[in-house]
Amino acid sequence: MPQFEQMSVFSSLTFWSIISFVIFLLLMAKYAFPPIFEILEAREKKISGDLQSAEDIKVAAEKLKKEFEEQLKAAHDKAATIVQLANEESRKNQEKALDETQAKCRQMLKEAEHEIQTSRNQILAEIRGYVSALTITSAEKIMRRALTEDDKKRLVDESIDEVVASLGKQS
Repeated sequence: MPQFEQMSVFSSLTFWSIISFVIFLLLMAKYAFPPIFEILEAREKKISGDLQSAEDIKVAAEKLKKEFEEQLKAAHDKAATIVQLANEESRKNQEKALDETQAKCRQMLKEAEHEIQTSRNQILAEIRGYVSALTITSAEKIMRRALTEDDKKRLVDESIDEVVASLGKQS
């Protein structure tokens, strides 16, 4: 190599260059490198601290996300339970209203049956009165004489029994 062939010419220059470089390195090592290394070390600590903080934040965020999902699931379950309870309450209210309506209908039916029976009894009593009057009057005209009380009663009872029997057949 040609540059090393000229070494003999510049040997004193090379020697002083090496000495200057070594002194420069020693001065740099004593005064410049320690603050640079401290800065680099502080920066490394800050970066690792920031990375650790980021990891802690990530873990906390995952924990919060998990808690939120659990709360959301619990809220969904609670909402489903509320809807189910509302449906059951609605069904109970419907059944209660239906039972009340059926009870009212049965009561109205009983009242109507009672009213029909009362009306029937009144009508039968009126018919008995009319039939007895007609029977007595007819019998007196047919026989052309006055009937005794026993005869009247017997004729009325027979006539009423016939009328009731014929009404029973019709209904």
